Formats: sequence, structure tokens, C-alpha cells
Amino acid sequence: MSSTVEQIKSRLDITDVVQSYIKLQKAGANFKANCPFHNEKTPSFFISPARQSWHCFGCSRGGDMFSFVMEIEGIDFLESLKILADRAGVEVEKIDKNRQNERLRLLQLMDEAVKFYETELRKNADVVAYLKKRGMKGETAKAFNIGFAPAGWNNLRDYLKDKGYSESEMEKAGMAVKSAKAQAGYYDRFRSRIMFPISNASGQTVGFSGRIFGEEGTDSGGKYINSPQTVLYDKSGILYAFDKAKNEIRKKDACVIVEGQMDAVMSHQAGATNAVAISGTALTFEHLKLIKRLTEKIIMAFDKDEAGARASSKGIDMALAEGFEVKIAVSPSGKDPADAVLDNPESWLKAVSEAKKVIEFYLELFDERKDIERKILPYIAVLPSEMEKAGWVKKISEKLKIKEDAVWDELKKVRLAPVGISHQGVALMGKPPSQKQTRLEFMRNKLLGMALWQKDTQDNDLKPIIDEFVALKKEEIENCPPEEKNRLILEAELFFSGEASLANEFLKIKKEVEREEIKAELESITEKIKELEAVNGLEDGNELKLKQYLGDFHKFTKKLNDISFL
Repeated sequence: MSSTVEQIKSRLDITDVVQSYIKLQKAGANFKANCPFHNEKTPSFFISPARQSWHCFGCSRGGDMFSFVMEIEGIDFLESLKILADRAGVEVEKIDKNRQNERLRLLQLMDEAVKFYETELRKNADVVAYLKKRGMKGETAKAFNIGFAPAGWNNLRDYLKDKGYSESEMEKAGMAVKSAKAQAGYYDRFRSRIMFPISNASGQTVGFSGRIFGEEGTDSGGKYINSPQTVLYDKSGILYAFDKAKNEIRKKDACVIVEGQMDAVMSHQAGATNAVAISGTALTFEHLKLIKRLTEKIIMAFDKDEAGARASSKGIDMALAEGFEVKIAVSPSGKDPADAVLDNPESWLKAVSEAKKVIEFYLELFDERKDIERKILPYIAVLPSEMEKAGWVKKISEKLKIKEDAVWDELKKVRLAPVGISHQGVALMGKPPSQKQTRLEFMRNKLLGMALWQKDTQDNDLKPIIDEFVALKKEEIENCPPEEKNRLILEAELFFSGEASLANEFLKIKKEVEREEIKAELESITEKIKELEAVNGLEDGNELKLKQYLGDFHKFTKKLNDISFL
């Protein structure tokens, strides 16, 4: 296993891995970002390319590229190994079945289902013709692994059984349903449907959405049915096509949100490759959290009628409450994105590029005063800029032909009800914040971190100082946990990179530590003297102790005065 890990690390850079999930900023020789594991406004998440490690000083998490993928995907080491191995083009060594966890096996089952549906699609000329009629190109269908579930109750079940999977595993993956009649056993969940594989952020298939095709599908649900909630698939936290869109979302600093899979697929085909779909469900806090790793700008697409606008209002409210800049894109034809792309791909791209801010969009949509009060004023109320608020108030007064003071009066009455769960209401993920360090602890950690960072230095001035310190602190260094070492080293690098003389900095901190240690001793002696003075008569040798403490106090005071700080 270690050889596989080493191969992956030799081929991948941690910066590229992390950057595929979150937006990074250059910080000297390192990179920084808002931590994806807890809410923060000032970046405390740092990456060190030199050591191929990451650490957040806010929530105390850290590690290498494997631990990052494990944390952000919520998976174990074996899954992170597979994800990164696929990315690096490294073949993972065969794992003993006893060590292979259930989740990994179910992911492999889903991969087999994708292959089965793709093969069935190629066999069915009518389905291929339908997709072409909808404007989908062959390379697009291939890129999104579009497939087809044929009519019949046991097609996929029999295929997966031949591959060595049990019916129980198929049910756990959401691909088979257990019949209410005991003697009937299990049957395929998806039948006579065009199949859209749903992937997690790493591109692993975790579920499916099936669109009805043909009369045979009418007995298996509505126009679209999705995989049920499983150990792999959590619809509240998965966005369709996010794995394909995430890099473009980061590059374009915006995420286009559409309703269905066809909308997302056709948007990508047209060139809007930062589009994702909510797959017919409501936009959730978890969806927004996923997007916020990469951008704080959302472009929402929905029908050009009032009903469409109202249906999406909850998602807009939630996004605004979470600090997103929200815009609305509507195709000139008023059609949904998939049909707009079929008519004219450029028209949809133009609609995205010219998307209007949500307040502007609603102001054009609504004419009635009551709609403006109910729908628009709450959005204005949450704006952080008073000048921006004033600009919208002016526009509303002009539209309704009323005085601005009247609009301001109504605006002051607005109280936004909490929508969903805001970041402020989410418990801090990871370790709780540590207790506040004393100055002595802080300076000792800086000294230790600098020594760990420079322990292999060849600097003639610094080397003897570091070697002496490392020898003195050998036991402490050996007992220091790897994650703590990583944190101390990264902190030292951030503090001291670019200093003209690291040797001088080290000696200055060393003196400061000595001074703080002496001050701590003086405080301790002072407390002991106070305790003795409180004893009546200073009996039982206490007078001798007092004399000794006073001598120690004068000795440490002299030592403190002798220390010279440059």
C-alpha cells in the first residue's frame, strides 16, 4: 500500500488536489483559503507545497492530500486512495476482500451499472434518435455516461449477479427493490428510462436519475425518478454535474444552477461548463456549502413566468442569507435551458452572461406594491451597503411613484425570518478551538516550530543553534504528534519566510522564552511568599522557607535584568 501512496504523491501536487475543491490565494511560497471545514471570513487554511501538507489554524485540522480528500468527501482512506490513484493514473494494488469496506464495493457496483446502461443505450436506436432530437451530441452523451434501462424487471439484477454482487448489495445501492411479495424477490428499480448517472464531487457514481421513455416506463413512477437515499447517495448534498463543473466554477467565479439533468448536460454542451442541476429537489444548505468552497456567486435559471420565480424563491432566500451574490438568467425565448440550447446555444450563453441581480430581476417582474413589499424589500434589507440600499429604494419609489421616505419606512419594518440553517447555526466541524495559549506557550511553540522547519538547514549561522536546540528538545520532538509538527512547521514558515537572518530571529525568540520563563518563576515565588506570610508566626520552619524564597526571588530578578533584548 505504501508504494501506491508514494507513487500517487510523486505524480500529484497537493495544491492542484485542493484547488479542485476550493478557491486558493497565493500567500508567499504558500497558498491560503477560507477553510471548507468551518465558517470564517478571514482565511486561516494554508497549504505548503514544499511539504505537500495543509493546516487550518482556525479548526486545527491538517494533514496531506489523502486526509484532505477524506475530510472534504467524508470518506475513509481506501476511498481517498482510489480517487487520487485514478487521478494520478496509478493502479491500486489488489485489496483483500476482508479489508474492502462496504461503501467501496457498492461504488464498484454502481460503476458496473453505468457500463450496463451505456451498453443498452447503444442497442436502442429509438432512444439514441430521441437524444439527437433533443440536440444532444454523441460525445456529450459519452462524457456524461448517459445510458438506458431497458424494459423488464430483472435486466440489471441478472447482470450484476453475474458480476458477483448480491441482491442485498443491489438494494443497498438503490438499484434493486425488494418485492412486497416474499416469493417475488428483488426487481430492477429503473425500467424503460434514459439514465443519468449522478456523481459525487470526486466523480464517483453514487446514484441515478431516470427519465421515462416509452409506454413500459409508466408503471414505475413519474417522468423522472431518482435513486433513494443510500449510504452512497444523499440528495441534499449532491449537485448533478458538480464533478464536471467544479473547475470552471472556480475559474469563472460563478456557479450556474439549473433545474434538471438535461438542462445541465445541454448547458455544458453549449459552453456553460460551470452549470449544475438540483435534480428536481429544493436547493439545500448543503448544496450551498458545496458551492461556497469555490465561489460566492450564483446564477439561477428558471422559467420566465411568475410561478417559476416563486418556486425558486426559497433557494434564493437561503443563498442571500448565506452571503451569496445571486443573479437570475432567463432565456429570451422563455424556455428552459435544454430547449433554449436546442433552439440557439448562443442565446443561452448570452442569458447567462447577462444575468441580472436578483433584486433587479424581481423589480422588473413585479408591478404590484404588495409583491414588491413582500418579495423585494426583504432582499434589500440584507444588503450590507447602505448606499446600495439607497439606490434600490430610489428605483422602487420611481416605479411605484411614491416618496422614498415611504419606502424607507416599510424597509425598516422588514424582519427576515431565518431560512434553512445558516452557517452561524452550524456546529464547528472538527476539533473544538483550543484554550487560549499563554504568551510563554505561544513563544515556545514558535521556537519549536522554527527548529522543526530548519532542522536540516545548511546555513552556517543557523545550523549550530538549531542542532543544539534539537538535541536539547529531543524527547519533546520525538513525542510530538505528526499533525502538531505539521502545524508548528507551517506556522513558522508563515511567520518567518523572507526574514533576512533566521539565526537572529531564533535567538531573539529564545531570549524572549527565557524571559517569560523567569517571569513565570517570579510569579510562582510571589504566590508562595504570600501563602507563607498568611501563616501566623511563621512557625515550623516557615521563616527559613521565606528566606529561601526571597533569595530565589532576588536571584531571578537579577537574571531577568541581565537579559538584553535587541
